[in-house]
Amino acid sequence: MRKVFATTAMALALAAGVAATAPQPAVAQVTVIDPAAIAQAVRQVSQQLHQIQQLEAQLNNQAAMLKSLGTDVTAPLLAINAQATQLLQSAQGIGYNSQNVAQQYQQAYPASMQGASFAQITAALAAWRTSSSQTLQAAMATQNQIVQAQPITANAVQGAVAASQNAAGQTGAIQATNQLLSALSTQLTQLQTILITQARATQIAQAQAQATQAAGDAEHARVFHSAAPAAIGVANTDHL
Repeated sequence: MRKVFATTAMALALAAGVAATAPQPAVAQVTVIDPAAIAQAVRQVSQQLHQIQQLEAQLNNQAAMLKSLGTDVTAPLLAINAQATQLLQSAQGIGYNSQNVAQQYQQAYPASMQGASFAQITAALAAWRTSSSQTLQAAMATQNQIVQAQPITANAVQGAVAASQNAAGQTGAIQATNQLLSALSTQLTQLQTILITQARATQIAQAQAQATQAAGDAEHARVFHSAAPAAIGVANTDHL
């Protein structure tokens, strides 16, 4: 009887062990989809694409602003101004590059020539005529140079205006504006040069007229003083 119970208990123990160690049936795993998270990710990607497009547009705008003009009209204008300056500096007589104009003027056109001989007065008159002729020649040469340069200046102005209208970016527009200002400055310089040469010719003519008057007064006085002793001698002879 005791042996039967022992056998039964062993069988129950084995059954319980087998039941405890037996594998559990597999349970299927279900994937959970979050629509809100997907929508948020889509929005983030869209925002990043929009930012990239904005950066690309900014870079394109900056590249357009930095485009150079590609046209330069200043070289012939600089040559024109240099030629005008050279003509003025090479003027003879009382030139435009004199360091002491007042001293040269007084020497060339004295306010009084009392005591000068006939030869000195004659030499002075010849020097004044030469100076007047040189001044007129310088004025005519300058004006001739400006007339010859007018087509170049006009083309430079037209080129600068056209380039300004067709400038692709801000940098090009600035360059075109600078070139247009350079062309206009050249035209003003040409006008100023004409006024300078004309004013100098007028001033030389006025100075020559004043000096000629002084020479005439001196010659009149010289003749008077030369004739006075002769007249006194004749009067004494008649008295005898």
